[in-house]
Formats: sequence, C-alpha cells, structure tokens
Amino acid sequence: MDALDRLRPPLRPGERVSLRLTEPATDLIGFVLSVDPLTLEDRHGRSHVVTPGTVLAARRVTVSLGRDPRSAPTALLDDLAARAGVAGEPELHRISDLLAGCSPPAEVFAGRGEWSDGGLRARIEGEWLTTNVTDHELLVALAWWATRQNARSIQVRR
Repeated sequence: MDALDRLRPPLRPGERVSLRLTEPATDLIGFVLSVDPLTLEDRHGRSHVVTPGTVLAARRVTVSLGRDPRSAPTALLDDLAARAGVAGEPELHRISDLLAGCSPPAEVFAGRGEWSDGGLRARIEGEWLTTNVTDHELLVALAWWATRQNARSIQVRR
C-alpha cells in the first residue's frame, strides 16, 4: 500500500503536503494542484508530477508559522509598503493565524508576486504580503495566494 493510500481523508487540491520520495530520493513539500496525477506546486511556483509508487511517506502540513511579525523593523515594513504602493499605519498578522481553521481553496489567484483590482493592491516580497485590502474574505483569499509563495506574515496598510 502506497503512503498516499493511508492518508484519511484522501488528499484534495489546495492542501499542503510533505512527501518523502524514493525516485528521485528527495523530500517534497508543496500544495496539491491535482490528485490524478498527483501534482504539487512548490514555494517557487514549480510544478512536480509525482510518479505513482514512489511515495515512501506522506503527511499533511499546515501553513508555515514564520517569525513574529511584530518584531519586524519599522523601516523594513515602510520600505515594503512603499514598493507595494500602499500607505497608512500597518496592521500586522501571521498568515497561519489568519488561515487557522480555514479549508484551503483548490485554486488561488493567478500570477505571482503582485495582485491588483482597481485601487486594491497586494505584493509579496520575501516572507511578507503587503496590501491595502481590508475586506476579510478577500484578505483570506490573498493570504492563501501568498502562502503558496512562501509568505508568512501580512501587513495591511489602511
């Protein structure tokens, strides 16, 4: 029995999983893009099709915790906000806290790095998502998009 067959419930698109593979002998962490064939997207946006029968171990993993965003230097946050084109006082969040208890979506926004819709903006740089989005539902959707790009903290500028 393959390690994937032992996962209950079975994997579904959007979930984050850690796999130990035999061919090639490596570990792979990523978000499930499809289950047939099993395809993962890593934090760099690369897709990996997993060869059937090569999964030695599999487990679901949560969104990365990251550093305490409150310990970030103010100058860094201001620079990130300037490059994102947003202003105002920062409200800081850990993405893992914002997404706790939420089911991952099968798909996230297309594109990497920057998103905009009219005057709403979001930019990922390093571990940070910087945005002026205040609508909770949209902020959660942006957080899922950002976590697939290895972001771990959010600053919302109002």
